[in-house]
Amino acid sequence: IYKIMDTKSKQEVKNFVSGLVKKGWLVRVKRGIFVISDISSRGTTGLSQLTIAQIINDDSYVSFEAALQYYGLFDQYLRVITSIGKKKSYNTKFSSWTFKYIRTKEELFNNYKEFNMDGRLVKVALKEKIILDFLTYRRTSNNIDLIIEKLKSYKNDFDIQQLIEMSKNCSITAIRTLGVILDLAEINSDNLYEIVKDNKNHSFMTTKSDVFNAKWRIYVDKHFEK
Repeated sequence: IYKIMDTKSKQEVKNFVSGLVKKGWLVRVKRGIFVISDISSRGTTGLSQLTIAQIINDDSYVSFEAALQYYGLFDQYLRVITSIGKKKSYNTKFSSWTFKYIRTKEELFNNYKEFNMDGRLVKVALKEKIILDFLTYRRTSNNIDLIIEKLKSYKNDFDIQQLIEMSKNCSITAIRTLGVILDLAEINSDNLYEIVKDNKNHSFMTTKSDVFNAKWRIYVDKHFEK
């Protein structure tokens, strides 16, 4: 817009843009970023949630339930889209959705793929990285149940050896939790066990874990113990 109206002052351009927003022709995504409204419903946008998540924070990748949904592995309607980014952790709202961004270390900002959505590239975590993000940042009993369910139902959609290789960059607690998950999903965990077998310390799966799993040397929630 600034290029189109290069003979106008910045204030005149701001006033013009503000008018378009008020009339419903433009939708403000964040400060200085606007998208054209859906022609069938002015004041709204036809962009996907994942595209909006990337527009809000270009230095991030979509993960967790939204990424599972992109791959056809999660069918519930989402009002919260969570991404992993390099900057600070924060939440922001757009339309009826909440967009969450979790700050990660530079060395863990990887294993995503770019997909073309709505005419732009959007970074989405690989299926295997989604699991590791859950185990690193949202390791709750419910989310572990979700991972087990997905591994059982869509076993052929995941590259288990790639998952194990990726896990080497994660914490010992995340790796041990993954070991328990693979065992419960009846997936061979021998190669993963080789990574942690010499570590004699112990971990806690969640804050409520109180049953010791001797193989993986981790306290687990009761219903995860065979």
